[in-house]
Amino acid sequence: MGIVLLVAAVGALLRLRIGTVATINWGDVRQSIDGFGGSSADFLTSLTPSQADFFFTTSGIGLSILRTQIIPDRATCDAEFHDGGCSNSNGQILNGELGTAQLAVARGSIVFSTPWSPPGAYKSNGSFRNGGQLLPAYYSDWAREIAAYVPMMAKNGVPIYAVSVQNEPNLTTDYGSCTYSAQAIHDFVPYLYSALHSVGARSTKIMIAEESSWTIDRTSRAMADPKVAPDVGIIAAHGYRGKIKPYYTGRARLWLTEDSSPSSTYDGSMADGMNWALKIHSYLAVANVNAWVWWFLTDMPRQGEGTDNAALTDIHGNIPKRAYVSGQWSKFVRPGWYRIGVSYFGPLSITGFKDALGTSFAIVAVNPSNRTITQTFSLSGVSTNSVTPWITSETLSLSAQPNVTVDGRRFAYVLPPSSVVTFSGNSALGDNPRASAAR
Repeated sequence: MGIVLLVAAVGALLRLRIGTVATINWGDVRQSIDGFGGSSADFLTSLTPSQADFFFTTSGIGLSILRTQIIPDRATCDAEFHDGGCSNSNGQILNGELGTAQLAVARGSIVFSTPWSPPGAYKSNGSFRNGGQLLPAYYSDWAREIAAYVPMMAKNGVPIYAVSVQNEPNLTTDYGSCTYSAQAIHDFVPYLYSALHSVGARSTKIMIAEESSWTIDRTSRAMADPKVAPDVGIIAAHGYRGKIKPYYTGRARLWLTEDSSPSSTYDGSMADGMNWALKIHSYLAVANVNAWVWWFLTDMPRQGEGTDNAALTDIHGNIPKRAYVSGQWSKFVRPGWYRIGVSYFGPLSITGFKDALGTSFAIVAVNPSNRTITQTFSLSGVSTNSVTPWITSETLSLSAQPNVTVDGRRFAYVLPPSSVVTFSGNSALGDNPRASAAR
């Protein structure tokens, strides 16, 4: 019996070390991808062109979404930002944010925007800060002011893809904040829809509810009402708490619109990067999100300006491993791509993707262990001659490696300890990925 148990234990260890074959199922089409992004909220100074190249082009990490803050008006902007950050564009956006948005758009990114609070005069507590509720008597006024942001930004060269009703409507904070119930969001959406149409912004989507944890409780009333639900284009939430799980959103998209580390101390290590690799994998493969958006792009002076662990650079501009880890997806999995199914049982976390034409694909494999793992990949329904591995690890940062030959639709690769490896390839047998399972 002891020998049998020993053999079984050795077999289990070998399976853990080597894993089963990972089969990439070309015809198993899951959600479409809108992109990956980050926020410029509170930026008093714009990104530089070189920073924008790093964040928003595929020569860098390839983000394709920017989140900006909607400030209610000039008076609020002047009161909240005392050091000359208010833009000449009616005070609804900071100079640094506007410049950053212009750079992002010039590099092909889309921009969506979120208010942190209505003006104090419209709220039950009379303040931009400290929670309070939007008074129903001002629903129409506030909707018009949000809507006015869209043509203002368009005149400055920044089309607005979507506007959110409210940032974290479940929280009261000592900075800009306002609480909304599910019923209040339901009641406000038609006002915002009408206001957007009145300024010619029919294509701008409405986003709800951006709660602080991964939950969509406050979207329930709006999405249950057949007269209101069609007005909503994106269901969104943040990732600071909550079980990572899918939500049914009907025709609306599902976005993770803010997440970052709660640590007060900067940590650019691969250990931190691996935590984010597993989290991004889970949001894509378990929650089935269409988009993932970081909190601050950078913590540099007059931008994020912090010494914490919340951004994709520290205060000196140093780039943490989590930024490169993010790029293992965002550099390759472009807007309009589709996630495809992966059949696998083993120690790695693996996601597969293909483009809308079925001509290019990417396989992202996360090895969270402290040892090398030799993994075999099988391509089902597609063939190619070779793939190019790109690695982020303790010693590499989104670094291209020599091509790997694909023989009989199979290839094997040795994944370094604590690493993320993306295999980029072009298919020899393209197809149309649009299927009833995709959204």
